[in-house]
Amino acid sequence: MPPSGKDFGGDLLAAKERDLGPLLADCGRLLDLDRERTEVAGDFFSLAWFSGLRAGRDRMQARATEDEPDLATVSIERFETDFRELLEQSAEVLELDLPEAIALWGLLHQAWMKGIRTCEAELYGLYLELSGDVAEEALRWLENRRGEPPAGSS
Repeated sequence: MPPSGKDFGGDLLAAKERDLGPLLADCGRLLDLDRERTEVAGDFFSLAWFSGLRAGRDRMQARATEDEPDLATVSIERFETDFRELLEQSAEVLELDLPEAIALWGLLHQAWMKGIRTCEAELYGLYLELSGDVAEEALRWLENRRGEPPAGSS
């Protein structure tokens, strides 16, 4: 039975938790926010990560449809459409002074970049899963490494 990619959404949500957990912990240490403001900061981290996910998707689309894509331009377009506004709103909503805002923005930027990398990695993984038999390829690779003939060859 060929893979369906049906777990793709679950994989993305697990990656989101893995990517954002350490950043949220850093945010708590750096900014000394109360519980309510910490939850709001968490929402901004999620928004930043999803913005990065969209930027990653845009970059993958450019790779698939253009001979020589300008990935920096693609990223900047997404940054300008939704990430820059998110940065501005975060400092205002959380009522941060300038040094706190700069610290938060650095962490939000990391969340954005993690979203980009996760999207690209997960889409590559999904493509490989849907376009081939990864387990069969791994077994063939292992057999070749040991110097044995691949399974099914004479």
